[in-house]
Amino acid sequence: MGVFEALGEEFEQVVFLHDPPSGLRAIIAIHSTALGPALGGTRFFPYASEDDALRDVLRLARGMTYKAAAAGLDLGGGKAVIIGDPKRIKTEELLRAYGAASPACRRPWAAPATPRRSPRSACSRD
Repeated sequence: MGVFEALGEEFEQVVFLHDPPSGLRAIIAIHSTALGPALGGTRFFPYASEDDALRDVLRLARGMTYKAAAAGLDLGGGKAVIIGDPKRIKTEELLRAYGAASPACRRPWAAPATPRRSPRSACSRD
């Protein structure tokens, strides 16, 4: 199945990130922002193929839309995947490249809060 066939009309945006110096290969999928910014995080995983990564990010983004709606949140759904084994390639350079490239998506995306970070939009410079 081709990339555009996989997307159909269901997804608002899919962004492919590639930074050869750091080794970054990632995909961001925004499923829906109908109820608000897309809520979702990042999965770092050694996918067997780029097709597997695309299939997974689309499935996860759709799931985040349904999860947010079921919880009654005014949020949509999105997700990102970084392709690779985090035990081998997770470096500060790669993570900085990912952070710098993430604003390439044009839809609002609310990254979840972590103990070290408050919620923010990964697609804006706030």
